Amino acid sequence: MRLIPLIPAALIVSLAQPVSAQDWTRFTSTEDGFSANFPGQPKVETITYTSEYRQQLPGRTYTASDPLGRYSTTVVDYRNIEKLHADRAAKCRAAQGDGDSCQNDFRVDLAGATDHAVWNYMKRDGVKFTHYMYYFVELVSGRLIQMTNPDKTRTFAAIHQHAGRLYIHEATVASGMPDPILFMQGLAWADDKGLAIRYRTIYTEGYGEWKFPHEMPPFTVRDLNTSIDGTIPPKK
Repeated sequence: MRLIPLIPAALIVSLAQPVSAQDWTRFTSTEDGFSANFPGQPKVETITYTSEYRQQLPGRTYTASDPLGRYSTTVVDYRNIEKLHADRAAKCRAAQGDGDSCQNDFRVDLAGATDHAVWNYMKRDGVKFTHYMYYFVELVSGRLIQMTNPDKTRTFAAIHQHAGRLYIHEATVASGMPDPILFMQGLAWADDKGLAIRYRTIYTEGYGEWKFPHEMPPFTVRDLNTSIDGTIPPKK
């Protein structure tokens, strides 16, 4: 789902060149399972992310900037969260806790990861939300938000969960600058060979009897470095 108007990447880069000499390139992280357009090689920072139910999770933030704005993709690893919650509940019971104080919050923490990330934006001081919608990238469910910050800059963010990870794809541009279409529409899911995954049915993570690893819906893969429409069938 793409409500941001689709403009050819070459045109966007051409329009941006009077204020930016940096070349936009496709960056792929097979380790974190995504690819995206960045103005140059992004800087990578290791982070610790706090889930809604106070679990400390490992992650990485990929950041870059140009004269038009700042761009980042944050990837949080939720794949160990079931064990973290099980260990917490067991420790609580061993300390003679009972009832809700020792409940295992694994499923709600996982299923609510996208909404918790949105809430972290909503509670920022002085921000005004200008758009909020259900969204998907290659049929992976998510949320798309746009907001105006107290300094009049505008922030765009797409938030998704895929293959046990939370993705927060964010761009901030100055007031009056064009929408960051090249960055926001460049997010894709990468397999272990760096090929882009495109699902054939809606992919929504974290509901029902979800566990990681779990069976993936049908999908195809593409090499975005050679052809945006070139489909490569997955190996059987």
